[in-house]
Amino acid sequence: MDGKDNRDEYSERLIKLETDMAYLQETVRELNDIVTAQQALMLKLEKQNEVLNRRIEDLDTEARPNRKPPHY
Repeated sequence: MDGKDNRDEYSERLIKLETDMAYLQETVRELNDIVTAQQALMLKLEKQNEVLNRRIEDLDTEARPNRKPPHY
């Protein structure tokens, strides 16, 4: 192989690496967007869960006034 062949080979390899890197960067951006959206959804669902848990506790308290259990 002469010098020109080496340069062509390295040039092709560099172009492939740069192309692969561009695709990887785009994939990382897409995954980041997905993770960000999932985090927002998770926070929303956690807040809804807290509200529902409080409602259940309130309903349980209303359904059972302060009376002793039957075994007392």
